[in-house]
Amino acid sequence: MNDTEPQPAANNLVWIDLEMTGLDSARDHIIEIASIVTDAHLNEIAEGPTLAVHQPKSVMDTMDEWNTRHHGDSGLTARVLHS
Repeated sequence: MNDTEPQPAANNLVWIDLEMTGLDSARDHIIEIASIVTDAHLNEIAEGPTLAVHQPKSVMDTMDEWNTRHHGDSGLTARVLHS
């Protein structure tokens, strides 16, 4: 590594954010994933891409009213169906 490359640190934290079709991890599906890396003081070091995870319409149709409205209004439902 040279001086311009990020240096690994044992106390860095990787944060993973998932959007799902609901809150039941045994039944519901991941539809979006995002990640960031922070130092121990929660200063952001790096941000990963935000990725829509394709699910068929039949899966998206199982969402409850809150998730249907929330993910529809944000544009996530369309991104998932077209990913």
